Amino acid sequence: MRMKTADLEAKEKNIGQEKTPKVLSRPTERKPHILLIYRKMIPSIRLCGHCQMEYLAGQGAVEYRAVQEMKLKNSDLNWADTVLLGRLDSWYERRLTELLYESGKYLAYIIDDDLLNIPSEISSAAYYNQSDVQENIRMMLALSDAVLSPSPILLKKYAGGKCALQIEEPAIDPVPYKPHDPNAPVRIGFAGSIDRTGDVEHILKDALIHIRQKYGDRVRFEFFGALPSFAKALGARCIPYCDSYDEYRRTLNALEWDIGLAPMPDTPFHACKHYNKFVEYAAAGVVGVFSDVEPYARLKSRGSPGLYCKNRSEEWEDAIEELIENNVMRADCRKEACSFLACEMSVAQSATAFEPLLHHIDYTRDKISIFIIVLGKILNIVLLIRSKIRRKWKHETDRKH
Repeated sequence: MRMKTADLEAKEKNIGQEKTPKVLSRPTERKPHILLIYRKMIPSIRLCGHCQMEYLAGQGAVEYRAVQEMKLKNSDLNWADTVLLGRLDSWYERRLTELLYESGKYLAYIIDDDLLNIPSEISSAAYYNQSDVQENIRMMLALSDAVLSPSPILLKKYAGGKCALQIEEPAIDPVPYKPHDPNAPVRIGFAGSIDRTGDVEHILKDALIHIRQKYGDRVRFEFFGALPSFAKALGARCIPYCDSYDEYRRTLNALEWDIGLAPMPDTPFHACKHYNKFVEYAAAGVVGVFSDVEPYARLKSRGSPGLYCKNRSEEWEDAIEELIENNVMRADCRKEACSFLACEMSVAQSATAFEPLLHHIDYTRDKISIFIIVLGKILNIVLLIRSKIRRKWKHETDRKH
């Protein structure tokens, strides 16, 4: 049993501050019960919690449930010893977190972006920069016993004296290595959401246009998700982005690119991201060219294969040309990347970071009322509708002016 809701507001002041560690009870009579609560199974939740828990459950180390927030039952909440909070941010999710905290659950918040400092040009900024959403995130971070993130920068910023778990997002089902036809056009691509179009425009435009002018039909360009304005000048094929991560991976694997591009702006926000493009490209058998800034600079320091460029057109052009001209280098990089994934980025290895969560069993937990959960769901729907109306009204107002 912990402090009641009336005292919870004081917890918000403690984000990033030292916290007295909770005394852990060691599991002896049964496996720990771990519950993941999520709104949508986005890639970051899947790769920074879900797949590792499924692996541990398959190994017999835990019992695990992943439940979408609006499908939660009080039996799920009362069953859990440890609750993973998958990037939650709404009022209902905050109230739910408060109830879980009060009932003595061990709470771990998953964060893979700097949700409290999203730049205005990012499409999700209109939502996350709302004061009530930020307050909700701050409170849930404050109430959590642990913070899970692939970013050491985010852990330093938000974990403070809490249990800070750096999660290596793993490669899922990498494709077997197979050689590419050295006589076929060299396929060059970028995979990323439409939000990344600006990065492609600002960092890659001049280099790719020069490559096209120099090599002509010896190269083919494809953009999977992003829609840069110069795609037509490259004769590039644009492929719609996939909401399903499984479909995204299948599509990327099927494209069989020779070279994958991963530009990244050098900003504090982007430094907090994960080097997921390396993992995705390597798992698809694609040689990556990466911006030599965080987070890829961190990967470079580990000796990962691939080419790294400062965000200058001439460096990108030189790196891409080197790979176009050198079939042997591309083949060697692909093999090295596959080995790197197997040695350092498997699901089994990633799951070891969750070991501190496996020592929590609560035999004296309070029961959580289903009435509060149902009421919270209703209120959350009302708040979501209100938020959509407010954003639509603001959009209409801005358009008129």
